[in-house]
This record gives sequence, C-alpha cells and structure tokens, in this order.
Amino acid sequence: MKMVLVAGFAALVLTLGVAPVAQAGPTVHVGPGTAYTPYPDVEGYCSIGAVGTDNAGRLVALTVGHCHQGADKAVYKVGEAAKGPIGWETDVFSRNTDGTFTGLDYAVIRLNPDVVVPSKYSHTTDVVVSSVGDASLADVGCNHGATTGKNCGIIGNADGIHLQNWAVMWEGDSGGPIVVGERLVGLNIGMDFGTQPTTFYGKIMPILADIDAKGSYGAGFTLVQ
Repeated sequence: MKMVLVAGFAALVLTLGVAPVAQAGPTVHVGPGTAYTPYPDVEGYCSIGAVGTDNAGRLVALTVGHCHQGADKAVYKVGEAAKGPIGWETDVFSRNTDGTFTGLDYAVIRLNPDVVVPSKYSHTTDVVVSSVGDASLADVGCNHGATTGKNCGIIGNADGIHLQNWAVMWEGDSGGPIVVGERLVGLNIGMDFGTQPTTFYGKIMPILADIDAKGSYGAGFTLVQ
C-alpha cells in the first residue's frame, strides 16, 4: 500500500492561554530550520526555510503552505514564545492539499523586525543559506528541519516543480530548506514511501516565480546576508 507522510504539524483548531507580550528590541534568532508555531500552547510546529526581504523592504520568511493557518495569524518561535510573535502569516501561499505532491506548497510569513534577528545561519546545525538556484541529479542535497536537524542524500529526481532524495525528514521538518552547499534549492514538503527516492521538496525557483507573480509579500525575495 502506498503511504504518504506530509511532515508538518497536525491541524490545530484552538489557541490556548494568553498570547505572550513582546519584549523591546530584536532578540530572537530566525533562520534556516527555525521551529515556529501559531499555537505556542499546543504541541506541533513547522520549520522556516529562509529569511530575506522583499521588494517593498519588508522582512519575510519562506516556509511550506500546508502549515499555513490563515492570513494575519501570529506565529511564534518554539521555545521563545514569551518574547512575542516573530511575525504573521500572509495571504501569499499555495497549499498542496491532497498530499500527492502535484502542486506548489509554500507560504510567506511577514516577520516582526522589532523581535527578529534575521539570519542566513541555522542556530542548531552548520546549514547556511547564501544563495538560491537549481539542483541537478546526483547533487548532494542536505535538508534541515526542526525535528531531525541536518540530513543529506543524493538527489535522484529533479523533474518538474519537485526534487526528491534519500535524506530523512519527519513531522515538524516541513518548510525547512534543502541546500546544495550554501545554495537554497527547495523547501521540505514530506515523504512518500511508495516512491524512490522517498523524500520530496518543492523547487525554490518555481516557488519564487509564483510569489513574484502574486506581486505582494515576498515578491522580489532577496536573502539576508
């Protein structure tokens, strides 16, 4: 039997407790693989893929669409929610709802510059995101997610809008980056145990093109340096 795992947080319908109060000054590191959640009092999270600015000068982050909860929903860094929201979800997203990896799956988060220290560096592994581009067959792609950390594998499929390799990922890793060296080539989507290779990523270039076409948050995305 074919089994598909989408590596994101489970659907959550209630926010428990009182939203944390923001502290003065940017103190929260946000970069590749940062764990975030709209529901700091409920178990479940996803990962940030990359941080940058758009052509309106807004600080934004890229993540996966199947973790998107709703435009203007506040999101918090896991473990640092008391410092206030790191940003807000926007209406710029595309969700691959059927779990078959047939569509673009991404979301743009508007980050809070009063709280966030933006970075191209992961704070838990040696993953760095310095550029964006394509990947080729037989490249070594390393993904980075908040659950499993850094895992690398040979890219065995680079057709269409997706990449596939043998690296491990799991729930909570969705949205994190896959890099070739320091080049961002895609975002973690999930695993399909009925395919080879098993792990799927959305290619970054079609994602950025779709964001640009929407002409809103994230358009003209440029990585922080």
